[in-house]
Amino acid sequence: MTAKRAHAGSLKRWLGGLVNNPTTGALSHDKVWANVAAAALTWKFVGTLDAPEWQWWAYGGMVGGYGLARRAIAAVQQAANNKENPS
Repeated sequence: MTAKRAHAGSLKRWLGGLVNNPTTGALSHDKVWANVAAAALTWKFVGTLDAPEWQWWAYGGMVGGYGLARRAIAAVQQAANNKENPS
């Protein structure tokens, strides 16, 4: 029973990470709409598995590029915070 609760908590935390600000825990509209857009794009793209090569490259660039850009921005912000508040 304890393992089941721990698993449910981690799933809840993971789902919350899709739409919540990790620092405050508040709903992040940027995350909500970015995930809605990625889900809609994925849904549309999966429906056309016989897509030409350029659509595969465009899809990969949009979805993958967004993820990389978001991580880069987070890394820059974290580096700036570490400079302001060294441990």
